[in-house]
Amino acid sequence: MIKHNEVNRSFDCNPNLTDSQVLEFCHNGFLVLEGVVDNETNQLTCAYLNGEVPSNPSFVPEGFTNEDLDRIRNSHEPSTLLLEGWFIENVLLNSQLAGALRSLLGKNVGLPVLVSKHTTECPSPAQGWHHDADHIFGPELNFLEVFYYPQDTPEEMGPTEVVPGAHITRTHRKMEDKGVSAAGPAGTLSIHSQSILHRKGESTATGTRHMLKYDYWRTVSPQRDWIVEPAFDFQKAHYGHHGIARYIAHMFYWLCGKGEEYRIIGGQGWPWSSVNQIGPSYGFAKTEGYLPNWRKNNLDDYAS
Repeated sequence: MIKHNEVNRSFDCNPNLTDSQVLEFCHNGFLVLEGVVDNETNQLTCAYLNGEVPSNPSFVPEGFTNEDLDRIRNSHEPSTLLLEGWFIENVLLNSQLAGALRSLLGKNVGLPVLVSKHTTECPSPAQGWHHDADHIFGPELNFLEVFYYPQDTPEEMGPTEVVPGAHITRTHRKMEDKGVSAAGPAGTLSIHSQSILHRKGESTATGTRHMLKYDYWRTVSPQRDWIVEPAFDFQKAHYGHHGIARYIAHMFYWLCGKGEEYRIIGGQGWPWSSVNQIGPSYGFAKTEGYLPNWRKNNLDDYAS
């Protein structure tokens, strides 16, 4: 059951991700939920964006006039959509999305205050690869970006492409390089770390492709209060390979509320491991050592 606090615009519910799934998000930086919004809501969203249905806000924010709301609706940031009761209930508080956000952002998740409209007339070329403005690389996960596709968005309609793992450091790719597509049926919601490298894919079909982007926010300190797997082993879990594992493990530890405890000794020490080693990696649970160099200002890629 989703508890919606209309006063401070937040929600709470039961988490639906496990330890392994949270760690997988730390690895990839994104999660796609295909076709989870119902068709009636998808059609109503498209009609709203096309100006075919009138506004009916569930409330008017303090200090706003009807003229303000009209201006916002007709801009590239139609955030009045966030005031529509049907959109709040069926999109912002979608049960599958809410459970994943609750797992990654903790209790009392803050609802979006701004929506960006990315509407494309197809066919169109691919966008250049980019990290969004004001991105930050670090273990913290204080907000998450969601993309919503209210119409069928196959490859031919140019869905967003992302580069898995490109949320932990600045990444460069050529225009001809491909990524992982977020293609899906109408009602697909895609959760991203805001720092992940991405772009609008090339579209070859004819028609209008809508996509909405908005952020959810952490309001509490992180802790491991998603679905805990009794057999999950912090020491033996796979965090990645050389140059990567230290960052993935740091992000996972931060989400568990253990960021201040996290230290690494380098080399072949934990959290790095190989399937060919005959014992556990040394360095697990060390209280002294180094941190990953998120700022990239040391040649050895470690920070003190």
